[in-house]
Amino acid sequence: MLDFLDNKYTMAVGRILLVMIFFIGGFALLKGSVPIGYAAAKGVPGALVWAAFALKLFGGFAIIIGYQTRIAAVLLIIFTISTAFIFHPYWVEGQWNTFWKEISMIGGLLILVVAGPGELSVEGAKKTA
Repeated sequence: MLDFLDNKYTMAVGRILLVMIFFIGGFALLKGSVPIGYAAAKGVPGALVWAAFALKLFGGFAIIIGYQTRIAAVLLIIFTISTAFIFHPYWVEGQWNTFWKEISMIGGLLILVVAGPGELSVEGAKKTA
């Protein structure tokens, strides 16, 4: 009945939509507008902030094209767990909803770790070649 959902296009679109928040956020690195002051106020070293934004940009891109998807997803899971507890703690008023959005993104990334990128990806193309 829902055969249209069980195809390579749906997997590719879902994979891309899932990581757009990371990929677009990573562009702050290219613009030179990484919020080091904000992160420093939370106790995060500046070098780690730059590394995190690079991870968002390159990890997001890797998942978008479906290259080393499982590794990129695991790294983004670690990043997202960290940001959930450091920047969006559920016990602080006004952060509850944002915290759970972060946790939900982890759920989507876990699905990618298990399922992989699907057919329309660099990894999928290698399997069919």
